[in-house]
Amino acid sequence: MSFLWFTEDGEKRCANTWRAEGANGVVACVHGMGGAGEQFAPLPEMVKGFSFYALDLRGQGRDPVVSRRGLALNVEWQMRDIAAFLKAVRQAHPDEPLYLMGESMGSLLVASYAAGGDRGAELGLSGVILSAPVVALIRAVPKPVRLILRTLGKMFPNYRLSPNRFVNGNTTAPPITRDRAYQDSLKEKTHYISNFSLGFLVELGALIDGSKAIAKKIKLPTLVLAAGQDCYVRIDQVESWFHQITSENKTLRVYPDAYHLLWHDWDKNLVGEDLSKWLSQEKR
Repeated sequence: MSFLWFTEDGEKRCANTWRAEGANGVVACVHGMGGAGEQFAPLPEMVKGFSFYALDLRGQGRDPVVSRRGLALNVEWQMRDIAAFLKAVRQAHPDEPLYLMGESMGSLLVASYAAGGDRGAELGLSGVILSAPVVALIRAVPKPVRLILRTLGKMFPNYRLSPNRFVNGNTTAPPITRDRAYQDSLKEKTHYISNFSLGFLVELGALIDGSKAIAKKIKLPTLVLAAGQDCYVRIDQVESWFHQITSENKTLRVYPDAYHLLWHDWDKNLVGEDLSKWLSQEKR
């Protein structure tokens, strides 16, 4: 099903929705870099009794303005869009517990939103779920290279290149799930983006660099899900970041053999069980 909502600047959007009869709560979802809301489709079957809503980020997914896909991250506008999306979901579900969930880069955006203090309180958020948050990179970008990229990003912000170069040094996509058929299918999706602008990548780098400061401002109940075989971020990097979260109610679940896309990987049933258990506990 589709859910109609409007951005702060009046753009008409359609989000994916999977509504549960007599739902115990609602989960609003934010996808990762180059992803789309449809990628949350397995969760409603794995987590019974909760409704799920998943937007498509501005500049990605099924953004109706195709020309801006992959062009700019624009975190400030992402925060405004998430706020408008949550407001629309809250209006549709005024009395049910509301959670905000992110995957990968979407987890960074969700964490940034949760760190905004009053933003979560205004809509009565009950907690946040952060799946495979890319809070650092296994293959760290040297400081001199960062400086060059920032300079080039200002001079040629729309120049595009593959983000895979910062993961494995070439344009080959790293393994993000053990389900090879699913990973191969992503290239055929209409929302697939092979190259992102320098401006986008520089802003994403700044978001990653600032993730520790963000963690210190998160006070909502928080569930972090981490993949042991993540191609982007190591477990110890996620654990170090997790300890920075200020909330006294925080949980970390690690899946040692899992790859980045947790609910599209072989350990998805374990992930679903942990999500169900945490959501049920927080609802009480």
